[in-house]
Amino acid sequence: MSRDTLRYTLAVLWLVVTVSLAAWWLAFGLSQARELAHDAGNARAAQVQRMLLWEGIVFIALLMTGGTALLYAIRRERERRKQVQDFFTAFTHDLKTSLASVRLQAEGLQEDLDGHAPRQSLDRLTSDTVRLELQLDNALHFAEPGARLQAERVDISALAERAALDWPGLDVSVQPGLVGTGDERALLGILRNLLQNAAVHGHASKVVVTGDVRHGRLMVRVADDGVGAPDGMQRTLTVPFERVSPTSGTGVGLYIAQRLLTRMGGRLTLAPAPSGVSIVIELREAVS
Repeated sequence: MSRDTLRYTLAVLWLVVTVSLAAWWLAFGLSQARELAHDAGNARAAQVQRMLLWEGIVFIALLMTGGTALLYAIRRERERRKQVQDFFTAFTHDLKTSLASVRLQAEGLQEDLDGHAPRQSLDRLTSDTVRLELQLDNALHFAEPGARLQAERVDISALAERAALDWPGLDVSVQPGLVGTGDERALLGILRNLLQNAAVHGHASKVVVTGDVRHGRLMVRVADDGVGAPDGMQRTLTVPFERVSPTSGTGVGLYIAQRLLTRMGGRLTLAPAPSGVSIVIELREAVS
């Protein structure tokens, strides 16, 4: 059940319970007033009975009006969020298609101009398109926290080698045979985030991807030889937009990686390392 559905359900329950209690209070008050009027037989008892009746009706009407307005506001917010998500999804898809086209053309020019001076500018252009594509993926995951994730057999080693293609200047060594259970697209995004952090923010030249299975869990370690983890990096796993240094990115990469892994039944942790940054991705072992 999504958060929006849970909020809507709780609002409906609140409305039903409060109106039911108000109706019970009104019925009980009127019954007591009738007994008082029957026993005393005076005008004061009849006045109390009328007061309870009108005040009870007004109270129930106010509750129903406020509850209906709350349900309407929640529904409108759900519809507005759905429209924003649909627009953002379509916009992101179109923009990623354009970026992919630019990247392909830049890579073609790189091959044509290999060994010439403009090659350096094309390298920067290709790197920037990779970073933009990754930021778009992160934004899409952030905007759709309830998007469905698959539980499938995934070759983590192949994904890591695929992600390494985005950073040709980074020496990435991958242990073969790492297979886990999760969503392939989400795991590729996680690995791309980790390699980008190592290359761009950690200024690493080498990344080593290793792993082993412990008690039915696949433990994948991504270690680089960069400048190391800045103070407060652990906090970025749980707090979005937390920039731990002036050279940090948007502050959502590791947060999204952690959230995606949690939804896949795993987790992401920072492991102690003598140098550079070492991050452990924990997943369920692949089903045979």
